[in-house]
Amino acid sequence: MNCFDCQDLDVTTAAVAVCRSCGAGICGRHAHPYAQVLHRAAGMGTATRRRAARRLLCETCAAAERSD
Repeated sequence: MNCFDCQDLDVTTAAVAVCRSCGAGICGRHAHPYAQVLHRAAGMGTATRRRAARRLLCETCAAAERSD
């Protein structure tokens, strides 16, 4: 699989990840890592996990999440 964002630059780059939001292949240069807090049901409420998970987004999805 090749990086979807690199095709706009007429470059073929191998994808190293998949965008969590849209599923496009992304290379290391176009991957935007974010922390995602995980929750689980515990007793009468919700417990938050100690460590955050990693979430990778492509350029387009990262820009959409940052927009108002």
